[in-house]
Amino acid sequence: MRTHFLLFLFVFSGCTPVATYPPVETKAGLVFSGSVHEPVPTIMTEVVLYTHKHFGGLQTIVFNLPLGINSDTYSDVIGRISGSAPMSKVDEIAYHITELRVRGFSADADVMFPLASGGYGVATVLLKHSVSDGWVVVSDRVWLIPVDTPPVPNLSVDSAVGVNNK
Repeated sequence: MRTHFLLFLFVFSGCTPVATYPPVETKAGLVFSGSVHEPVPTIMTEVVLYTHKHFGGLQTIVFNLPLGINSDTYSDVIGRISGSAPMSKVDEIAYHITELRVRGFSADADVMFPLASGGYGVATVLLKHSVSDGWVVVSDRVWLIPVDTPPVPNLSVDSAVGVNNK
């Protein structure tokens, strides 16, 4: 019985994903990281939905994903969030996931969200994964770092047009 447990633990812990966006890998690692696999799109979707619901600020969800995320992933997230769109203009108001770190069954994302008073707020959103609930947000931490100038769109304008038309 003990052997079965150890085998189970080895098999399932060996398959847990590790991902960081923007990518911090070497040039060889960057080639692989251009293709984003689960659970990254699911986690980004949960973060955008949580940020919109918890911090408010926009009627329509417009979002900007971390540097290194391809247009297929933007399309995937749009398909999961009805009526959403990727940020396509430099001064467009949007929710920004500036960094994402996935480590097995936990993840955290740094986000920027529009404030009613102007500018942007910054928070870190922590998620956990369980067999019964999937990926869920368990907490957030708002940082008292005022941001006047948000990031530029990480998806090129040509790509954004293609994503919106899919």
